[in-house]
Amino acid sequence: VNFSNYCWKLSVDLSNPTIIVKARLRDGRVIKLDDYREAYWWLRDNTPEDARIMAWWDYGYQITAISNRTTLADGNTWNHEHIALLGLALTSSEETGYEIARHLADYVLVWGGGGGDDLAKSQ
Repeated sequence: VNFSNYCWKLSVDLSNPTIIVKARLRDGRVIKLDDYREAYWWLRDNTPEDARIMAWWDYGYQITAISNRTTLADGNTWNHEHIALLGLALTSSEETGYEIARHLADYVLVWGGGGGDDLAKSQ
């Protein structure tokens, strides 16, 4: 695969984001990963309507649209100090992150598992 073809294929994939993805297990079986939607539904069904959710800004619009909950940040958050504080809370030790988050949010959503998870963002 040459670089140009790879870029074109990647641009198509990135232009059509989805929260339900297919994956292949080591034995070759194809499975559906529906973790994002399930988590957003959990927030919708198990948190108060006025709950404030802290998560990386990547998920802000999805949380708002699917969970119908307020997020601290989304892809349109321009306040750099706000984003920096959110990043500090999500990449610090549990103790430091808690001391920041407890003043801002009622719930914190963090994705774990795999190489592209939120925990890898703090490495």
